[in-house]
Amino acid sequence: MRLEEYGQTLAYDVAFWMQGLANPDYPIDQLGTLSVEVSTKFRALAILTLLVKGEPDFFFHNLIRSGKSREAYLRRLREAGLTREHHQASGRYEPLLDVIASGDWELARSIVSLSPSEFFSDHEWEDDYCYAQILHRFVAGAPLEQEMEMLFARLRRYLEREPSPRLDISRALVRKDQDAFDEAFDQLIEERGKQIEEDKENGQLEEPEIMAQRQIFVEGLAILRLAELQGLSTQDEYRYCPSLARVPMRSTFPGE
Repeated sequence: MRLEEYGQTLAYDVAFWMQGLANPDYPIDQLGTLSVEVSTKFRALAILTLLVKGEPDFFFHNLIRSGKSREAYLRRLREAGLTREHHQASGRYEPLLDVIASGDWELARSIVSLSPSEFFSDHEWEDDYCYAQILHRFVAGAPLEQEMEMLFARLRRYLEREPSPRLDISRALVRKDQDAFDEAFDQLIEERGKQIEEDKENGQLEEPEIMAQRQIFVEGLAILRLAELQGLSTQDEYRYCPSLARVPMRSTFPGE
């Protein structure tokens, strides 16, 4: 199946599953899994539309839809008074990265405000939690260096001696250290390339959805947005992070 054909099939699939998120009677204990599935599909659809049509606005709009799926889930939990659901943990940060990459800061702040700040030890890895909380503070604006340093120290303790480009990038962003950011981001891109090769060697299915996500690195795009927000300079082109995916959005999100 060609990417264009797969994108059309995926669009119909997403439209079907979105009905569950919009249905107030959908079982809330199943809503978390559904929201993850919908966000993942919207992320793939965003990449496919960029690769096939070369239209950045369609790319951004589908990333926003991914974030809105997460927002809808978190809001439903808050309205129900639920505070310890598995998928509620802040370490499920992929949809937030989608929104940051799209440049929709209002939606990003909404997701952060609806997300828990405490660590769900039975439902998320500690490094994911720390990274999510770091992202939350950047989204909220003017992150306090003391708070960030505490998160950096906690993440470092968890990782022990393991290198972490994400930690190095976060430190560089807080300190607005251009050289450190450039080096750490290059390491993150290199790490992404190695992960792709490992997935291939381990027999990951080469479906169009997987093939598309090997070409566009949404997390990298989100980090570049944060870097610009912190006043750091970035290159026009990076591997997996094309300039076409970083232009300003020309048409506002149409809503649903």
